[in-house]
Amino acid sequence: MKRLKAEWEKQRAVLLAFPHKNSDWAEYISEARENFLAIIKEITRFEKVILCVDVEDSEGMEILQKSNLSNIEFVNVPTNDTWARDFGPIAIEQNHSIELLNFGFNGWGLKFAANKDNQINQNLFDRGVFNTLKNMPIILEGGSIDTDGEGRLLTNTQCLLELNRNPHLSQGEIEEFLKRILGINEVLWLHSGYLAGDDTDSHIDTLARFVNPHTIAYMKCEDKNDEHYAELRKMEEELMVLRTREGKPYTLVPLPLPNAIFYDGERLPASYVNFLFINGAILVPTYRDKKDEEVLEIFRNSCPDLEVIGIDCSTLIRQHGSLHCVTMQIF
Repeated sequence: MKRLKAEWEKQRAVLLAFPHKNSDWAEYISEARENFLAIIKEITRFEKVILCVDVEDSEGMEILQKSNLSNIEFVNVPTNDTWARDFGPIAIEQNHSIELLNFGFNGWGLKFAANKDNQINQNLFDRGVFNTLKNMPIILEGGSIDTDGEGRLLTNTQCLLELNRNPHLSQGEIEEFLKRILGINEVLWLHSGYLAGDDTDSHIDTLARFVNPHTIAYMKCEDKNDEHYAELRKMEEELMVLRTREGKPYTLVPLPLPNAIFYDGERLPASYVNFLFINGAILVPTYRDKKDEEVLEIFRNSCPDLEVIGIDCSTLIRQHGSLHCVTMQIF
C-alpha cells in the first residue's frame, strides 16, 4: 500500500541549494547567502542538511566551509537556482520502505530556465546521496501539493491545470494519476486564492497547508481594500466546505496576510503559510512585520509539541519565494 508522507513525520534530512552569482540572486548575493546560512543553522540543530552547491561556485563553498556549520552533506552539482521544494524528490512509503519519486520540473510552466535543476535528483542518486529514485512521466512541483499523510491531498486547479505543465492531461486524468502513484484516496481541489507576484500559479504551499490531519492553516486577508481580499475569501469558503475522513469540518487556522512588501516596484508574495516542519520543530517565515509575533504565537498554540522558530525571510521573498520553497524534506 502506497502512502504519501506528511511533512511532520520524522525526516532523514532537508535538501537545499545554495545561491550563487550566476542566478537571479546576483544583485544581493551576500544577503541571500546569509539568509540561507540562517536557515541551515536552525535545521542542523535538529537534523542533517543535504546542500547542493553549484559546481562553479567556489566562493560559495569557501563561505560555507568557514561558517563552522556541522551536520551537512555537501554535493557539487550544476544548479540554475535554489527552489528545492519544486525540483526535489517526493517521498512515498510502500511496504515500510521509502521510495523517492522524481517528477519533471520545467520552471513553473516554462517561465524560467530549469534544465540544470531538473537533473539534480538524478545527479544526487548517481552520487549515492539518494538510495532510491523513480522517474515520473509528468510535471509536478512539491510546492503545488500538500497531504495529511492519511490519503488526502490538498492542491489547486490554477497550478495543476496550467497548460504549460501537463497540457495532455485533464483534471480527471491528473487526479487519477496522483491517486495511483502517490497512494491518495481523495484530492481536495481548491479553485481560488492567489498572491500578487507569485510565479507558481498559486502553489498551495503559499495559501493553505495541513498542520495535522484535522487542521489546515491558511492565508486570510481582513482588508477589503486589498487586492487579495476577494480571492482569499473565496478560498476560505472553499476550505469551510471540505470535510475530514470522518466527515467533520476541518479546524481552520487563519494566518494574517503580511503587510504589502514591494521590491523594484512590484508587490511580493509574502506568506506565513510557507512554514517548514523539521524533526522536533517548525520554522516559520517572518518578514519584519508587526504581525510576525502574532503568527509565531498562533503556531505555538497549534503545534504545542514543537519548538517554533521564526526565520527572517525578507531577502528570500525578493525572489518571490520563501522558507518552504527553498527546502525539501528527505525521508
